[in-house]
Amino acid sequence: MRYNPFRDYDKHGCIKLPLMLFLSLAYLIKGYVIWIVSLSYRKDPSVLLNIFYPSRADFYHALMIAIPAIFCVAIFSFRRIGMPAFFESLWYKIRGLLIFCALIQIADSVWQGNISLHNIIHFNAYYGVLIDVIVLSGIVAYCALNQRVIDVSKQYPVALDEE
Repeated sequence: MRYNPFRDYDKHGCIKLPLMLFLSLAYLIKGYVIWIVSLSYRKDPSVLLNIFYPSRADFYHALMIAIPAIFCVAIFSFRRIGMPAFFESLWYKIRGLLIFCALIQIADSVWQGNISLHNIIHFNAYYGVLIDVIVLSGIVAYCALNQRVIDVSKQYPVALDEE
């Protein structure tokens, strides 16, 4: 795949991270995103949380399931020049880590939502959970098959000599 040298590369010569990768990561940490947005709501922060998570146990469960994705956020934030080699080695595995996070959330959604072929055929499935599984499956496919994500995961910024 050819990339535009003026638009697709950053100042260190690495391919820029695609926006869809950031959106995928935001979806994987949706419990934390909803929590932060609800904290910014001045009147009653629990209103927004109650819309998405009717019980506190559901909310805490969503936060626990998203912990591996928070680890991926940390790896994303450490992707810069001069960071320890440990983070560089983790960056090369970022696609696998994102796929692992999405598969954990798919397994949890299937387990909690009672999704089975019988329930889907007889309209007994929770369609919110079904949509969640479809979106997470799309994230798995995107991280596994998208050539730009593959190329980005193979690059880590290094200092260029400015002589």
